[in-house]
Amino acid sequence: MSGKDYSYDIPDHPIEYIKVDPTTIKFDPRAQRNLNKARAQAIAEKLVPTALGTPILSQREDGLYAVDGMHRVYACQLILAGKVSVSEEVRKAVQTTTCEVHSGLSMANEASLFIIKNKESSKVGPNDEFRIGVLAGHPLFVDTNTVLEEHQLKVGSSSANGVRGIKGILSIVTEHGPEILDRSLTIAEDAWGRTPDTWHSVTIGGIATVISRHPDVVKPTELAQKLKRQGDPIFFRSKIQVAATNNNTRADGTKGRLKAAHLAVASAWNANRRVNRIPVPNIFE
Repeated sequence: MSGKDYSYDIPDHPIEYIKVDPTTIKFDPRAQRNLNKARAQAIAEKLVPTALGTPILSQREDGLYAVDGMHRVYACQLILAGKVSVSEEVRKAVQTTTCEVHSGLSMANEASLFIIKNKESSKVGPNDEFRIGVLAGHPLFVDTNTVLEEHQLKVGSSSANGVRGIKGILSIVTEHGPEILDRSLTIAEDAWGRTPDTWHSVTIGGIATVISRHPDVVKPTELAQKLKRQGDPIFFRSKIQVAATNNNTRADGTKGRLKAAHLAVASAWNANRRVNRIPVPNIFE
């Protein structure tokens, strides 16, 4: 278990609830998701003012910026600009809207606030959360990004330098620490080279679990050789999938795949070995 504190934190600061003219609100995509104008247009066309909710804003020196509720705010702007046909009743209702206004925040604080507000929902994609978390300076995302940059890897890319499954990669850092992620990526590259499937988070998670639990037994160079003998990364991941589903007889989830990856990597290490064997988990217990 990583000993570092990866919890979120924002300093105490003033918060007030005030009526705001939506046309005065600005947007800065660096601290949140990118504006999807088509989505905002769809919201505007079916907007129910009483269901508008309370957008969250940050008071900066040059004005008010949307932190959460950006698409609802932009929908109101479209309505007030006459770019969407709505009833006069709706147009009047959105001339001002009650907002939660935070003052005294840095941009990094704004990014942290955005993540906190959206953490328990499905509204923010993992790649956006990672990008915003790096901007926020949150240790989990910064530590992870530092390791990925050292390995010349990018989040969201489908190339040979692209990480697949950033949520899983973040889980590795949370559970085992950035040093284990660093070693796991090195082992994967030594085994399979730089391919789009080398960096799949489930496979990396299996490697991380094994080397974290058995640091005095498992030698990284030897483990890489053992994994290479198992076949290419696509074939190895298919073995994980078969194990996770018990040969397609049961459903698998993220935890099931990670247990199966642990099993696959441990079994690869133990192959043709009489000494320095490691325990193989029972993934269905």
